[in-house]
Amino acid sequence: MNETLKISLPSELVAAIQSRVKAGGYASTSDLLQEATELLLQRENDHELRLESIRSKVEESLGDGSADISMDEMDDWLEKLAEENRH
Repeated sequence: MNETLKISLPSELVAAIQSRVKAGGYASTSDLLQEATELLLQRENDHELRLESIRSKVEESLGDGSADISMDEMDDWLEKLAEENRH
């Protein structure tokens, strides 16, 4: 079931939305906002899954002395994580 929302957005965002709808990228403002919201929810879910994975690895490493890694490996891992979070 669809519901109607009344929202206020900065004029720059309104212009960007209207431009994309007018260009034919979306059938309507509602379609664009629905996709944008779905992408946001997916991004938040992906972020939470990454955090859970990190927590799990930290827990595992704290309980297992053989899981030690070098500083170079840690730097590489942190750099990879930072890169993933930029997207």
